[in-house]
Parts: sequence; C-alpha cells; structure tokens
Amino acid sequence: MRRIVFLLFLASAVIPNSQAQGQTYTLDQVISKLDQAGRDFRTMEAAIERTKVTILVNDKSTDSGKMYVAREGNSTRLKIDFTMPNQQSVLIDKGTILLYYPKLKQAQEYTSQNSNKAASGFLVPGLGQSAEEIKKDYDTKLLGSEVINGQKTTMLELTPRSPKFAAQFKSIVLWLDEQKWSPLQMRHNEASGDYQIMKFSDIKMNSKLSNSVFSLKIPKDVKVSKQTL
Repeated sequence: MRRIVFLLFLASAVIPNSQAQGQTYTLDQVISKLDQAGRDFRTMEAAIERTKVTILVNDKSTDSGKMYVAREGNSTRLKIDFTMPNQQSVLIDKGTILLYYPKLKQAQEYTSQNSNKAASGFLVPGLGQSAEEIKKDYDTKLLGSEVINGQKTTMLELTPRSPKFAAQFKSIVLWLDEQKWSPLQMRHNEASGDYQIMKFSDIKMNSKLSNSVFSLKIPKDVKVSKQTL
C-alpha cells in the first residue's frame, strides 16, 4: 500500500502568505461538523491544481485537471483527470487502482480488497468520512484559520496512525470551508520533507455523477502492468 500511495503522488498552489488567524471552533466542534458533512456527502466534482515540491533538488511542478469523488455506504470512488501540462489519470474504484499515462502509452493496475478505501481516504481525507473513521485513522490538531480566495477556512492537521502511511506521510493539513466543511485545499507533508498541495475550485457538491465518469478506457496498444497488493 505504501508503494501505491507513493505512485499516486507521482502521477495546489503553495500555502498563502497570510498568517493564520485566531481559531473560531474547538477541535471537537470541527470533528463534529466533519462528521455531519460526511453523513450528507454523496459526490464532489471540482477543478484541481496540484503542486509537488521536491526539497532535495529544489524542484516544483504543477499540473491541473478535474477530480470526481462519489461515496455510497463504505464504498468510495475517485477519479482524477490531469490535462495540463501532460495528460494522466488516476482511478480508484471497486478494489482497483488504475494509473494511466496516455503520452507514454502505459498503464498500471493494482488490485487489493482493501486498497480502494485506504488509498482514496488518504488521498482526499475529509470527504465523506465519519468522525469515527477520522479518529481511527488520524491524530488531529487545529492549526488556526485562514482566508482562501475570500472564504474563511479552519486548518486541521491529520497525523496518520497507520505505521505504513506514517512512514510515507508526516502529516496532512486540510483547509476546511467553514460553510460546507469540505476541503478547499490540502497539503500532504511527506516524511522526506517533500510536500504536495492540492487546491480545489469550481466545487460542486452532491450533484449527480454518471457511472461513465468513473470509467477509464485503455486503448489496446497501451501496455498494462498488473499487480496484486
């Protein structure tokens, strides 16, 4: 699983310069609001901008595209289609993680009974998760509040409890919209010191998503490498 998460983060903007403002909510209140939002959550569609920073070589790269998330019961479906600067897709659905690189004509498929929920949960935490799930998977801490694109957000730090994920990620920071209590931005801090920020815009919550959104057709001339986790 650690390898899968690393691959997902290979396949959104830097932290704003404004200083964190005073906290408005207690930690228990924030977790409670996330719990309520999780019960109401069905789907999310958004534009995504992802910035990856590699400290050792002082490198920063940014790509953008669309993200789709749907949750029904304990099942989560997630798809990200990056279109700029290069096309690539990530699909997590029904126990399968599929990575597709059209320009390289390559795809990687990983199958595991438990990979679907774990990978999607750590890739986009705070979407459709209950308080019980959040407390089970993370230690939580409030970092204050900050305004993102004119919207006040509460900053919540998640520290993975799982040794496997903790070895990859030191922490995940969520900037939670204080109206919808969903992430406007999230930062994954890797154990190596590298980090990645994903920023969401044009967010549509609980709109109807066709099943075709969560399909990823691989051309016959594309080599697909298959592995079981």
